[in-house]
Amino acid sequence: MRELLGTVLVLSIWVGFYVCVRAFFSSIRRSALRQQPRQDGVALEFFPTARMQTLVRLVLVLLAAFGVLVSVAMRKEGGSFYALLGPATVFLLISLVRPVSVVVDDHGIRQRRWFLHDKEIKWGDIASVAYGTNTGTTYVLSKNRGPKIRFSVFLVGRARFKDEIRAHTRDVDISSEDND
Repeated sequence: MRELLGTVLVLSIWVGFYVCVRAFFSSIRRSALRQQPRQDGVALEFFPTARMQTLVRLVLVLLAAFGVLVSVAMRKEGGSFYALLGPATVFLLISLVRPVSVVVDDHGIRQRRWFLHDKEIKWGDIASVAYGTNTGTTYVLSKNRGPKIRFSVFLVGRARFKDEIRAHTRDVDISSEDND
């Protein structure tokens, strides 16, 4: 009987943690829908919400601190520095997949990248706009099969982004599955 109660307690803690994490990310998504993009002349910048930026930075700082602790422990114990590969890999992956700004101007849509040239699709080259059902991400696909623009749910002003696409391109199919 005690084992069953222990199992139920541990399971309820995990379920509670899961519900709290889902509620937190849902609140970030809702705040992204309410905020408006920055306007710089004719360009509109759709940026990640402040809470998402803070969360990513906090996780990266904690991972860096964990990496420092692991390296100090490895130096003291004379162990292998292969233990740093785990935190370093997670740090790199989080840095690469974090939401990045999308800029819309008179020429088209541009998304910045770290190591490569910016992704850019001119207004006349947009083939379609799709909606990721599992992630909520909006994808802008080009006619020449170039890199697609990914508009994360954690970027501000998704409805305005779609309105800008509709205003600049008349014949583009925009997925109706998305409920702004």
